[in-house]
Amino acid sequence: MSAKEQAVLLTSQPAVLLVDDEAGILTVLGALIADMGYSVHVAGSGEEALEVLATQAPPVVITDIRMPGMDGIEVLGRIKERMPETEVIMSTGHADMELAIRSLRLGAADFLTKPVNADLLEFALQKASERIALRCAVRQHTENLEALVEQRTRELLRSERLAVMGETVAGMAHAIKNIAGGLEGALFVLEKGLELNRRDYLEQGWGMVKRDVTRVRDLTMNMLQLSRPIELSPRPVNPDKPVQEVAELLAVRLREAGGTLLHHSAPQPEAMLDAEAVHACIMNLATNAVEAVEEAIQAGRLDHGDGRVILHTECVNGYVCYIVEDNGRGLTDEVFASLEDGMFTTKARGTGFGLMATRKAAREMGGELMLENGIKGGVRAMLRLPLVRPEG
Repeated sequence: MSAKEQAVLLTSQPAVLLVDDEAGILTVLGALIADMGYSVHVAGSGEEALEVLATQAPPVVITDIRMPGMDGIEVLGRIKERMPETEVIMSTGHADMELAIRSLRLGAADFLTKPVNADLLEFALQKASERIALRCAVRQHTENLEALVEQRTRELLRSERLAVMGETVAGMAHAIKNIAGGLEGALFVLEKGLELNRRDYLEQGWGMVKRDVTRVRDLTMNMLQLSRPIELSPRPVNPDKPVQEVAELLAVRLREAGGTLLHHSAPQPEAMLDAEAVHACIMNLATNAVEAVEEAIQAGRLDHGDGRVILHTECVNGYVCYIVEDNGRGLTDEVFASLEDGMFTTKARGTGFGLMATRKAAREMGGELMLENGIKGGVRAMLRLPLVRPEG
């Protein structure tokens, strides 16, 4: 609000309701208040005053304390109950000072003694007008501030969405570039196989194509997971069952690469879980671990048979904890510090979508995903979900 607008509010004269059971006082004081520039409403009783307030709502009321029927104290109480911001000035005789003080405690803005002094009356009305104007200014300033905050919030959210979109597009571009490079290499091997009539080249190239098609499928599925909330369908299930299924699917693959997948779990009580959602998360984490061990073996860092991935399920302190641990290439402290920053991948040729999708799924299931250093410099991932027992 500008200084000019504030000045207008401070100098404008609000309407005044004058309440007194004596007609002469209504006439004399009414004329005096009107001469001061205020518009005046009059009421000859407390009941009539409330009727005027209900229809005209003048922001300033001057009421006599002693009136037959509804007295000024009751009028004050009714006004403050219905319209608490109304400025109420009490008019009283010298003998009613205790009532005047009581009225101040009940919310009256001021009191005047009879016969009313014109200067004191003008001063009381001026102070009431200033309080009304200041309340209006504060209210308008607050509304403007709220609108400004809302606007800035929208701008920040828009910027945040654009930043996230940029990171996502960059990640997608990097992932697609990697896959396209792999397919180009596969096509080269296939072409050489056809040119030289070499079956081993054809088999190698076809294997590369199948690998990259799998990567395209995984990338698409992870992007779908990120784009929409998970529709959870929890039901009573053995918490270790999803881990058993993942272990069966990946054990042969790791054994062929020269490593070992171990699955350790004590008997667990049934819990209310979405087995498919848990299976997807464990599969993401275990696949990362298997690929890390495969890369470490291929790089000669691990002897044949030394590469290990361990899957473990345990129920502790009201949570089901799924632990996936490997002794693959591991991650540096700097990399661990950046794991929460958007689309990060722990794989040399990864996209980062899998880890993001797993973390997102964990949060939607009310849990969390934690990554830390694992055995012999590898990675230890723990998916922790609330343990909810089936009823009955």
